[in-house]
Order: sequence, then structure tokens, then C-alpha cells
Amino acid sequence: MSYQLIVQFKVKDGKADQFVEIMQNAKSRIAEAPGCQGVEVLLSADNPNKVVLSEVWETTELHDQYAAKMRESGSMDQMATFLDGMPESEIFEIK
Repeated sequence: MSYQLIVQFKVKDGKADQFVEIMQNAKSRIAEAPGCQGVEVLLSADNPNKVVLSEVWETTELHDQYAAKMRESGSMDQMATFLDGMPESEIFEIK
């Protein structure tokens, strides 16, 4: 069974293009992580300040290990400077 993580980001006005660029760079690193089966960066067609990150993982444990490394590296702190609030995330089982 695989799992899909959906993370929604509310980006500060005027910062979406820069944030998407950062996320596109992160996308390649995420895709290379053990257990990652795919990753997409989505920009809302209706709301230019809404960006969604979609990741598919073999297990939630492998995602959690990767996320812990990202927090330790400080890369999540850089992303936070572009955000207007905390990201919202949810993980789903793929059936």
C-alpha cells in the first residue's frame, strides 16, 4: 500500500512565483528520497496564493524520516518566510 501526502501552503501576496521555484527545486530532492514514488507541485488556478505539494510514499515511516531530515537541515525555515500561516497537511492511503 502507498500513501499520498497533500500539503497546502498559503503564500504571502506577491511571493507565489518565488515559492513555486523553491518548491520545484525541493521536488527533485524529495523524488530522490528513499521510498518516494512521486511528487508534484501545484499552483491553484483559482487562488494565486495557494500552492499544493503532493507526495506519494511507500510508507509513512519513510516520509517521516525524510521530513525529520528536512527540519534538521533548516530548509523548512526558508520556506516559512514565504508563508502566510502554517501549512495544512493530510496523508491518505492509496487504494
